[in-house]
Amino acid sequence: MSKSDNLSEDEMVSYLKRTLSPTILVEGNDELSIYNRYLQDKINVEDIDILTCDGRAKLLNVFKRRTEFKNTKVVFVADKDMWFFAGIPEEYDNKVVFTDGYSLENDLYIESFFNRLLDANEARNFDRLIKELSVWFAFEVNRYKELEQAWCDRDVNQICPKEFLSESFKESINFVEPPAYIVESVYSEYTRALRGKNLFQALVRFLSHKNRKSKFSRENLIEMGAKFPNPRLEELVKKIVGKFQEYG
Repeated sequence: MSKSDNLSEDEMVSYLKRTLSPTILVEGNDELSIYNRYLQDKINVEDIDILTCDGRAKLLNVFKRRTEFKNTKVVFVADKDMWFFAGIPEEYDNKVVFTDGYSLENDLYIESFFNRLLDANEARNFDRLIKELSVWFAFEVNRYKELEQAWCDRDVNQICPKEFLSESFKESINFVEPPAYIVESVYSEYTRALRGKNLFQALVRFLSHKNRKSKFSRENLIEMGAKFPNPRLEELVKKIVGKFQEYG
């Protein structure tokens, strides 16, 4: 069973007070779809319910009210987002299950397999694109560190429509060169550190190109990431199961 993300915070708390079903709270509909299609069987908890929260902020607000539904088995699962770089606040650490990488998409990205789908020329161009995206994302990471604000909900085709970062895009975000060490920290660990949606958009740019005989969509790749051997995803599932086991 799953519920849509149109419940208010109070409605979610009211639902959790009444339900007898073990429940996973996830951030939104993208996560819900992945859990329903691929992860529910791996978690293997009987009569499990999945509730979406329309974002991490609402999920964490419900978490803070967990004493109001203390008799319900609830596991909270969230993306690290910028806490990947800044660290998880102590009030949530080891209480909320967080992704290993920046987001669930990052945990679904199997570099050793996906990158083998690229031919040599595609691989070179993909690496160049990842370098450019790492510069942009390092700018957002630095902005977050300085202002605790970041605007990361951007499409790869907006950020880098060709080989280099778009000049008009850079002007629109008041871009300045970020510190080199942050660029390197993103690029060197891009499968975990670069925003997951952009990571898949970058890969799909090459794997779905019109001149390619064999094409892959984001949905194809997400399914592979969920079904093929994937240590990061297996660890996430293990943490969720462990949280349910804490209830006895």
